[in-house]
Amino acid sequence: NAAANDPAGCRFIVASQNARQIPSSVALPDYLIGASAAPTVCYDKITFVFSQGANPTNFPPGYTVEYKQPPYAPNLQSTTQTLTGVQAILEVVITPASLVDARTPSNPTHTYQGNLRLALPGLRHTLIVELLSTFPQPTDPNQGVVVWLIGLDSKRPFVTDVAASPPRVSVLIMN
Repeated sequence: NAAANDPAGCRFIVASQNARQIPSSVALPDYLIGASAAPTVCYDKITFVFSQGANPTNFPPGYTVEYKQPPYAPNLQSTTQTLTGVQAILEVVITPASLVDARTPSNPTHTYQGNLRLALPGLRHTLIVELLSTFPQPTDPNQGVVVWLIGLDSKRPFVTDVAASPPRVSVLIMN
């Protein structure tokens, strides 16, 4: 009986190893204000939370999530690519987004006060979630990018989810 072996209904979540890409529905950067990792019955959930910045909507920025091999940018090194046990890496590129609200140039505000690496209590397949804080930025500040790496114990199916109030993007790595 399939239902007895899957009481939470995890088998109904449609996930794959294919890249996920959603174009941005906001014109100006949203500002990263938080990031978290939590285990669930069906998946490891990694969530990136934004303030809406100057955007009139509560929509999150666009994103691409895909399996990638290093290097992630010229001369950029990450802990994720050298951590023992990491066999696959998901690159999460979120745009337009920023870690700094520079709308008042004389007083830019660092909006993300969290760790460069997230705590991962109880996650099953996620070994590291790392912010690439030195990722090269475009010359146009309205096209900024925030990049995270998710190091996994193996290449696994995943799905993405977005929500508003506050704007957020989640990556769900299937158990």
